[in-house]
Amino acid sequence: MNRCRATLLVLASVWSVSGCGNGQPTGDVVPTVTAKGTLTHKGAPLAYHQVNFFPEKDGRPASGVSGEDGQFVLGTNAPNDGATTGSNRVAVQYVGPPNTNPEAGMNDFSPPPPPKVKIDKKYTNIETSGLTIEIPSSGKSDIQIDLP
Repeated sequence: MNRCRATLLVLASVWSVSGCGNGQPTGDVVPTVTAKGTLTHKGAPLAYHQVNFFPEKDGRPASGVSGEDGQFVLGTNAPNDGATTGSNRVAVQYVGPPNTNPEAGMNDFSPPPPPKVKIDKKYTNIETSGLTIEIPSSGKSDIQIDLP
């Protein structure tokens, strides 16, 4: 009985130390600062659009989704944790309102409803959007993106 216990203890120890992965980190956490603002179209809130910030220099992109009021908060390492500092090229694309159907993604693969406002396709790509926003080291809580 003691031999069985000892074997189980050794196996449990090896299993707990080895974990599920190879022991390597899955990604570095990069420093971020507050980055949030409002997305509008001709001055009116633009709801349910993903706002993507891509650093012009090396760095991890940040993104956030605008709510009904056009407000968005960017996240880089995790939702709402901010963005890296520096100049960012920006792209915006419609993603639709949150899906409240419990079957969504399992048995229901319906697309989101069409957007209330259709934006120019050029804004969906950082190469063509022409949008650039600077995030200072102190962060930025009043980002204003107004699409024509």
